This record gives sequence, C-alpha cells and structure tokens, in this order.
Amino acid sequence: MLVRADLDRALDAAHLGADPWSAAPAVLREAFGVPEEPAVVDATVSWHAELTEAVRTPEALAEFRGRDAVAGARPRRAAGGGRTSARTESRELLSALVEAYPQAAPDVRGRLVDWMTELQPIDAPAWTIAETGAGRTASGTSSRPVRADDLDQPRSAAQRTRLLAMLDAKRPERRTAAARALLDWPEPGMARAVLRAYLRGRVDVLPDTAALDLLAHPDDHAGAHPAQGSGLHPAVVALTSRGVLPERALRWAARLSEDDLPPLVPLIVGWWEHGSPAVHEAAGTALRNVPADVLAHHLAPRVEAGDLGLLDLLTGRRLLRTPVLTRAERRLRTEGRAALADALVLVDGPLRTPGAEHEDTAALDALRTPFRSPTAARAGRPSLPELLDLARTGTPEQTRQALTRLVEERAPAPGAGPGPELRALVEELLSHPSAGVRLHAHRTSRALFDRDTHARLTALLLPDPLPDVVRMAARTLGRAGWEPALPDLVRLLGHTRPVVRRAARDALVGFGDAAVPVLRRTAAHARPDRRPLYTEVLAEISGAGA
Repeated sequence: MLVRADLDRALDAAHLGADPWSAAPAVLREAFGVPEEPAVVDATVSWHAELTEAVRTPEALAEFRGRDAVAGARPRRAAGGGRTSARTESRELLSALVEAYPQAAPDVRGRLVDWMTELQPIDAPAWTIAETGAGRTASGTSSRPVRADDLDQPRSAAQRTRLLAMLDAKRPERRTAAARALLDWPEPGMARAVLRAYLRGRVDVLPDTAALDLLAHPDDHAGAHPAQGSGLHPAVVALTSRGVLPERALRWAARLSEDDLPPLVPLIVGWWEHGSPAVHEAAGTALRNVPADVLAHHLAPRVEAGDLGLLDLLTGRRLLRTPVLTRAERRLRTEGRAALADALVLVDGPLRTPGAEHEDTAALDALRTPFRSPTAARAGRPSLPELLDLARTGTPEQTRQALTRLVEERAPAPGAGPGPELRALVEELLSHPSAGVRLHAHRTSRALFDRDTHARLTALLLPDPLPDVVRMAARTLGRAGWEPALPDLVRLLGHTRPVVRRAARDALVGFGDAAVPVLRRTAAHARPDRRPLYTEVLAEISGAGA
C-alpha cells in the first residue's frame, strides 16, 4: 500500500530530473488517479486564476482555502442559466490543484499535497461515493441504501475479511460474487483464496493465474508451513489437503506450464492409478503435458522395479533411450507384450534440432586441430617483447616454456650482457607464487648472467618460504663465495628447519676467515641462549683453519 512517504520520495526524485514541471504533475496524477487531460476551465469562474496566485505563499493559500466561496466549491450554472452554490466536484478541484503544483512555491507544495490527500486518499479508488450520493439527493434522484455487505465498497481490510468470509456462504451466488470480486484485487493472496475455494468445490470461478507458486506459499506467513520437514513440495501438500477434489485439481494442473508440472508428477501418477475413470482420464491428460524425458525419469525407479504398466504413459512419445527403458522394452518382449514394446519410441543419442550435423562437424574439426597459441601462430620466431609478456602473464607452464626459449633463442652474444628488461623479468619471477617458476628463473639467471649478477639474484631466494629452495640458495652462495650474502647466511643459523641451518653452517665454514667478523659481531649482540649458534661455527672455522 502506498503511503505519503512514498509520494514525497517520488516528488523529490521528480524535482531532481531534467523536466520537473511535467514529471511532478505526472507523479501526482498517478498517485491520485487524475486523468492526463487538464480540467476544463470555465471562463466565467474566477477561482482558477485566484488559485494560481494563491500558491505563491502559504498565507495566500490559507486565505484562499478559508473563504467560503472557494473552500472546495465554486458557483455553477444551473440548467436555466442561473447560478447555484453547489460544491465543486472533487475530481475537478483535484485536477486544478495538480495543474497548479509546478508554479507553487517550495514551502507551499506540501500544503497542496495535504489538500489533495483530503480530497482523494492515496492508493484508493475514486473517492466520490459520498459526493455522488449528495448530488443525487440534491437532485431528487433516488439511490439505494448503503449496506455493510455491499461488494462495491472501496478496498479495505474490513472489505477483504468480508469477501473471504463470503467464500463459505451458504448460497452459491454469494460465493461466486465474492470470488469474482476478489479476483479483481491485485494481491496474490486473494487469487490463492479463490483457487483453494475452487479446489474444494465451493466456487466455479477459476483464477486466470496458472502457476505453481500460487499454492507454494501459505496463507499465514507467521506460522510454519505444513510442508516444512515433510520433504514434499508445498503445492503437493496443498493439493492433498482435506476437501480438495482431484478432478478440480487436475483441471487446474492441466493449465500449468511444463516447467511447473514435474513436482506434481508423483501425485498425478497416483491419481492416474487409483482414481475414478474421470480422474484417470484427467490425470493422463495432465501427464501428457509433462516433457517425455522428464516423465520417464520420474517413472524409472518403479519401471526398474517391475511396474511395467506405467509405460502406458510413455507410449507414442519420443524418448531418449536409457538403460532402464532398454531393459524394460526387452522384458516386455520376453513376457509376450510386444504391442506395448512397439509403442515405445526410443531414440538413440540426444535429440538434436534440424541442421545440427553442421555444428557437430565444425566442433569435431576444432577438436582435431592442434592447439597453437597466438604467439606461435605468427610467422617466424616470437619477438623479445612477446616472450617477456608471455612469461609475465601466462600460466606457470607457459612461463617456464618462455624462459626456456629466452635461453635458447635470446641468449646474449659472447662478451655482451643481457638487456635490463630481461634482468628485471628474472628478478620479478624469483618471487613468483609457483616454486617451479622460481627455480626455473634461477637456472635461467645462471645461463644468461655473469657470476656476480647470478649470485645477487640467488640471494633473493634466501627468504623463500620453501626450506628446500633456501637450502639450495645457501649452498650455491657458499660455493660461489659471494661475501655480500654473509649477513643473510648468518641469520639463517636461527632458521626453524634443521636442514636450512645445516646448509647455512656449511656455507659459512666454506667462506673461512671472511665469515669470522660477521659471526663475531652477531654473537656479541645475540642473546646468551642463542650465542652458541654463532660461537660453534666460529670454533669450527678456527679448527678447519688449524
């Protein structure tokens, strides 16, 4: 239900648009049910012009509304040409207020909307019942007395309760009248109530909406649905509740789309097996609307168990051949029921649309064609920028292949060093997430770069998360004797893995006297409990020297 806050929010959005002069009146017309055509202005009536002037200030609008001659009334000409003091019809005044809204001052617009709301409540039918009755009384026209059970009242909670109660009235014409009135209401619950009454034989009016969701929601949203915990679809629970007539349920199910029918297949099959002749025929008609392969899938467990009579539901329909149907056809012929077996139309392979063989041929050709990357498809060898880009953006396997080609095809000439872009690539790949790529980049640096550059890049692997990679880097630096790595090797003596500590110890011993200053400085600043890590290596170096 729309409320005033919704209208104010829509008006604020209209004022922010490109054309608020037409957008805001359109919002008001939609909210109050005012037609697009503006009210016909009588040239002899002065209150229209006065209204245009009054919307400029709040005081002027209050004075305009306070005057008796214009407080919702205007002089109208009588049939003989005279003037009467009958009140202006609310629809005409409402249309005039909507037309005056764009010229109103910002602090007057809210008062105009208040006036419109008094004339016509938001989201309600045309509020002219009392006004029309007063006009009939003034003109002497007789009108029927208003009763509490009138069906032409505006929509309200009381009217809703009254119409729902009328669905259980004793007289059939009252139930039918209530059902027809409820179907004009936009709420889905009204159509659901009419459908439930139809399924129980209370009314003969069937809602136009044919969807499984109409029964998939309970009427009482606060309570638990009876299907919860039962494993059944809510619509199945509704169709098997007390009082539901299978004939009417099947008549409604026959109108469902094929996408809504599968949850109801077990229920309809049960009616087809055990129902009366009329129910049996209606169930067979409803099951014919279920896709053949979907129906065969639901019936497969029972057919496999030996209930071959269910195959009558599948005769004459194109079915995808499955092991269950193949065995069932063989059993039918073994039992001498060849007529039923011949009525099964089993199709080998998936059903294809006409012309699908061309698509199959193209797909097979694409599968038979060896894959060639866009880089390899070009004539000649790939350029250096292409290989560098593939090494950076490709998969780990593509990156390793690109590094191999860089070593084989782009190795620098003797006496010439590699370019800075190649050095930057290898340094970047030494921190790649894949350990295989990091080790391959390390081997590439040994093949392409000089000793110092290779040693410097190897030192980048000392903080690697894998102990085996760190152990390899420590051994490489120890054999190379690259002294700038000594501080990092000394720190590895406190590594958590024994294999790493042992590799760092062997590397430092291999450095000999060159490692002594770093070890003594580190031992001097170490905690007493960790000092033996360094003094033992110093002792080993001294013993090796002696």
